[in-house]
Amino acid sequence: MSDNEQPGIRKSVRRLRDRINKMFGNLSQNANKMKMQAYIAKYKGAVFDESAKKDDEVFRMAVTDLNLNEDILQTEKVTFSVTFVDGNNPFQAVQEACELMNQGILALVSSIGCASAGSLQSLADAMHIPHLFIQRSTARTPRSGCGLKRNNRIDDYTLSVRPPVYLNDVILRVVSEFAWQKFIIFYDNNYDIRGIQEFLDRVSQQGMDVALQKVENNINKMITGLFSSMRIEELNRYRDTLRRAILVMSPTTAKAFITEVVETNLVAFDCHWIIINEEINDLDVQELVRRSIGRLTIIRQTFPVPQNASQRCFRGNHRISTSLCDPKDPFSQNMEISNQYIYDTVLLLANAFHKKLEDRKWHSMASLTCIKKTSKPWQGGRSMLDTVKKGKQSLIV
Repeated sequence: MSDNEQPGIRKSVRRLRDRINKMFGNLSQNANKMKMQAYIAKYKGAVFDESAKKDDEVFRMAVTDLNLNEDILQTEKVTFSVTFVDGNNPFQAVQEACELMNQGILALVSSIGCASAGSLQSLADAMHIPHLFIQRSTARTPRSGCGLKRNNRIDDYTLSVRPPVYLNDVILRVVSEFAWQKFIIFYDNNYDIRGIQEFLDRVSQQGMDVALQKVENNINKMITGLFSSMRIEELNRYRDTLRRAILVMSPTTAKAFITEVVETNLVAFDCHWIIINEEINDLDVQELVRRSIGRLTIIRQTFPVPQNASQRCFRGNHRISTSLCDPKDPFSQNMEISNQYIYDTVLLLANAFHKKLEDRKWHSMASLTCIKKTSKPWQGGRSMLDTVKKGKQSLIV
């Protein structure tokens, strides 16, 4: 072989080597993408109270929105499992959550009452599974404080997505602004009256005259009993007490109660009532006003809406289903407060999962065996929880 032929052969060898490297490089990239997708076979699990049907609907809607958004989830897809439990049965809640953990979930979402929240907190701490807790009450009754044990130890894996209950401070401020000195508080059968104990203590210290009365499920029977058991003088004094009243109850109970007392002439046109409940929506307000006489003050939770109508369904680069963000949509008008926190929780977790993959700090899920002597926690739990806490994306609430 002559010296003149050797450079041409070297060039051919280099071209062939470059093609081989490029071909295997592409195969490697494709393999990495497939590996990333395999990591996300079971992303999150959810334990919902039996009454949280709408939470389940919004949860699924949020996952669908995210899986269609390639700006947030590129090669990944969110998958999930949802189970419903009796919120007053902590044992069932733990059993179902354990089953989800055995399947390989990387985070647990719960929309449940206080009775089961503490048990799920203990389970999440033991298994090192991030637990995002959305507190809900029974039948849209106002919430009471859950009293979850908080500590500064490293093994606290539960994040309360909803802010704490501020009913005590809010009621006291409103009553003080109206300068009330004598009033009655009605609360429904599902409300835990200990939720306003702080308020009752403070108004007692200030010398206010406050009466308490539970509203039974059969409101008509309750009102009829008042008329049959009270003398005329007692009934007149009771009517005077009803001039100033606070209703701590579900919208459904409030509507029925107001209808009964108005139709039986227990209240006059100079009455002033306050209804306090986070879960009152726009349709509830219209119905309550229609049934009431006198002055009605409604205290509820609302969220700011972008003034620019074209931006109402966008949070950064994420598009929200119009069912959730269009004020004219019937679904949006009947939404529960917990629904919006559910949607944000899904978005928060999806961003955290993608961040872990992007930073190449992913800890694969080991096969967990829950509530057994051989149970071992997930080694990647703490890292995942820290990533969730650092999330900085625009949300609904």
